[in-house]
Amino acid sequence: MDQLPILHLDDDLLAVAKPAGMTVHRDTWSRYDERFVLQTASDQVGRFLFPVHRLDRNTSGVICFACRREMAGPLQANLAAEEAVKEYLVLVRGETPESFVSDRPLTNDRKEPRPARTEFRRLATFSRCSLLEARISTGRHHQIRRHLNHLAHQVIGDSSYGKGRINAFFRAEYGLPRMFLHARRLVIAHPRDGATLDLRDPLPADLRGFLARLPDVEPALFDTV
Repeated sequence: MDQLPILHLDDDLLAVAKPAGMTVHRDTWSRYDERFVLQTASDQVGRFLFPVHRLDRNTSGVICFACRREMAGPLQANLAAEEAVKEYLVLVRGETPESFVSDRPLTNDRKEPRPARTEFRRLATFSRCSLLEARISTGRHHQIRRHLNHLAHQVIGDSSYGKGRINAFFRAEYGLPRMFLHARRLVIAHPRDGATLDLRDPLPADLRGFLARLPDVEPALFDTV
């Protein structure tokens, strides 16, 4: 297993760039021989780590861990704070408005509706798709994917909520490697002193390569992602 890129490390927290296809920590669907981000990061820095949030297996990007038990609660609270910025890049089917918001409540595993808010800003359109910046104010299960599915702008490559025919086309014609969803930026207050942490992970090479193979993507786009 290659080492994970470290975005920030101090006595209180660690932030790494999570690769797609890797689960954050063990769950009921994990294979017995599977490696996890938590385990890999802990071995890499030689410290016991405490998970405070998660990304889906096939989502890449910025993820944080507390390095000490007493920091886990404050770090989790700062991640949920109104002023925190949780920003994603996502490619969706169709041409979207330039900016739009979904406040659609989302049910939890007990079928209870929970408040959820995602703000979207369109960065570019090409190949009958829109590249969006998405910011979440809540952290519901599959929030971005479910909100976009309800709006009929399904995530390209999403096997759960997306369009199979469209996904198959992009895989066959342009080598779509996976679901196009990446957590590119996280801005939070440090749990010890309140200093602003601006953590960034550029779009990974596999998704950049896919965009480069599309026939109508402007080269200038790569300066923004």
